[in-house]
Amino acid sequence: MKYYCTLILRAESSEAPRQVLESSVLAELERTDFRAPQRIAQAERWRTMGSVQRSDLPRYAWHLDSRRGVEDDEMDPYIHVSWLLGHLKRNEMGGSVQRKGVEASLTFYWSGGGTGGGPFISPILAALLAEHNIGLEIGFYYIEELNAA
Repeated sequence: MKYYCTLILRAESSEAPRQVLESSVLAELERTDFRAPQRIAQAERWRTMGSVQRSDLPRYAWHLDSRRGVEDDEMDPYIHVSWLLGHLKRNEMGGSVQRKGVEASLTFYWSGGGTGGGPFISPILAALLAEHNIGLEIGFYYIEELNAA
């Protein structure tokens, strides 16, 4: 099975990651410019299919996922989340990321064969999320070959 977590940052300023993340991970970030012509065209295509993008979406978004530092068979979300949040600058805790005009969120990818179960949100993970004032979205994905065995 495969598990990983993604830290998503969004901001109007292209310099936002430098304000909140350690320099060691800046080169690994994937950046999206929502005002780039190809992204505007993509949003328009999605709109024609009924999928509407947030109207207040900041211009830039960056993604960093835990596959860069955590094995993808590690199913404990705490390990993935703590690895990602461990790359925030030391003073970027308790909501200070948001005070700098940066939206931050986490998504956790959980794959399975459809047999039930899911990630355990332990009290220590809940405390870590609360300490950083950041939400965690969990996406469940059915993987056919996992059920074929």
